[in-house]
Amino acid sequence: MTEALLELQNLVVLRHTDPTGFFGLWGARPVRALDGVSLTLRRGETLGIMGGAGGGKTTLAEAATLRRAPDRGRILFEGRDVTSIRGGEKDKLQRRLQMIRQDARESLEMDQPVGKQFRDRMKQYGLNDPDSRIRRALEQVELGAEFADRTPLQMSGGQQQRVAIARALALNPIMVAADEPVSGVDPHLQRDMLTMLERVQKQQNLTYLLISQERKTIARLAHRVAVLDSGRLYETGLAEKVLTEAKHPYSRLFLGLEPGEIPFEEDRVGKVISGCPFAGTCPAVTARCRTEMPAAREVGAGHQVACHAI
Repeated sequence: MTEALLELQNLVVLRHTDPTGFFGLWGARPVRALDGVSLTLRRGETLGIMGGAGGGKTTLAEAATLRRAPDRGRILFEGRDVTSIRGGEKDKLQRRLQMIRQDARESLEMDQPVGKQFRDRMKQYGLNDPDSRIRRALEQVELGAEFADRTPLQMSGGQQQRVAIARALALNPIMVAADEPVSGVDPHLQRDMLTMLERVQKQQNLTYLLISQERKTIARLAHRVAVLDSGRLYETGLAEKVLTEAKHPYSRLFLGLEPGEIPFEEDRVGKVISGCPFAGTCPAVTARCRTEMPAAREVGAGHQVACHAI
């Protein structure tokens, strides 16, 4: 798992808050949903993305699968710059870079038979033999062929999520960004779904970008972990190291390795112009933290941390 499949280089993605001032005359204020994020996804691995709500995780997944264009930075796929590709070329690459949304209802037409939805997507991408692909994709997520004739409204929440996963797998992707793929599933079914995702990865040599706030989910599937907050990448490393020996103060608080509470992301959006976004809460803060964002540096084999105090 050493070959780089996807590289994100100093990625910046802006979003806009509500207009400010009287009657919104000052216009919407730009906020960096991603602020200089650099990551490498290796072929066949699972990279877990952790961090608080609103910290940029979903935006990262959308950018990595070419569903949201960055405002700055580059995206490299198999060493090729694909940041600005358009049209049919982009469509072909998006087929290989699939995304599973947290809520299956965002991906599926709830009142339309699953088979028709899948066939329409395959036609869009010019794929042959749709019936065989549909049957195989449903088998991979442990659903029978009869589910092709059902609508998502006729299914349980867990079945809907499996269909959403099958929808991505049917296009034979090389990488899948999974945004909280089991968070809406009953706890007693989550283990089965994680086992299924693990099995499919081995069968197809898939690369996963796995977003989850659940430590158990990340520990089960991830080979490496990246901790993201306020659009900034604080720490990356092997899963077993980050989950048990995290170095960054934010990582340690988020993972429960240190006592304390992390403020809601909304409390900090737009308040930090320069420096580390966590400076206002960090127990190890210095004057330098408030004016200069620390660069990531090696603290161990494959372990990087962006913190002046480390």
